[in-house]
Amino acid sequence: MTAGAVAAAVVSAPAQSIGTRRRGSRGGATRHARASLSDPGFAADDARWDAAWTSVRDASTRVAFIDGDARRDLRARLTRTNLREALAAIPGEVHLRAEVRTGASEALGDVRAMDLHGGLFGHVDAGATDDGVSRGIETLERDIADVVRSFGKTCGEDSAVVQVSLLRKTLCSKYHVDWVPLRAMVTYFGDGTEVLSAAASDAISRARALGPFAEDLAKSLAATAVAADAASSSCSGECDVVLMKGERWPGNAGRAIVHRSPDVDGDAGEWRLCLRVDAPRWVNPATNE
Repeated sequence: MTAGAVAAAVVSAPAQSIGTRRRGSRGGATRHARASLSDPGFAADDARWDAAWTSVRDASTRVAFIDGDARRDLRARLTRTNLREALAAIPGEVHLRAEVRTGASEALGDVRAMDLHGGLFGHVDAGATDDGVSRGIETLERDIADVVRSFGKTCGEDSAVVQVSLLRKTLCSKYHVDWVPLRAMVTYFGDGTEVLSAAASDAISRARALGPFAEDLAKSLAATAVAADAASSSCSGECDVVLMKGERWPGNAGRAIVHRSPDVDGDAGEWRLCLRVDAPRWVNPATNE
């Protein structure tokens, strides 16, 4: 597997962005962390950012959110570019995937080698992009590199599989857990990941042991509870980092937090730009297709 290899696909139809979903309270065993951004390397030397990632190693932590003023600052930086408007004009979906080294001196270079600008805008008239878009892409690259470096340090991985996706349909509408040790998610534009409470996740886990019917019933009850009370789940905001321990984190079997993607109606002009970071051994290889 070669670090920096990228696979891209373009499908579907153009649309426009959607706003941030409602946010519920975060209770149970959830750890809620805040981070600030520094320049250069937005989070490289930030103690609070490090504390959020370090909290994942605590057995009681099942999901950690990094939000607050720091991530609002990142949103402001992106807003000062016209990247959102330019992405809205891209026809179809785009998926860029690469294995990126997590070393402090390597991550940013490997992320830049993914060529986000070319991958996202390669099918768009060059006149549709400008310096503002380039500044927005550079901002994304630096933040992705920060996430990758911290992911590698937390998981002891020399590399990570990075996927950047422009989505115009719902990625995974069903409640599920991840069969990986740890997954980092960031939604830069659009609705964020919906995460169930620890209690609801535990109920679904217990039902899973009884068979598919019981598990599906528990998930249906959870969906009904979320519809009735937003506090029974949390939805990440734009640019928030979500760190979710999966079933394969040591000692976390049966305790992975249950979550799902938000609904995206491409026909109504909705879309998302998302980052996903995983350990290479637990996901499909990132190779050219």
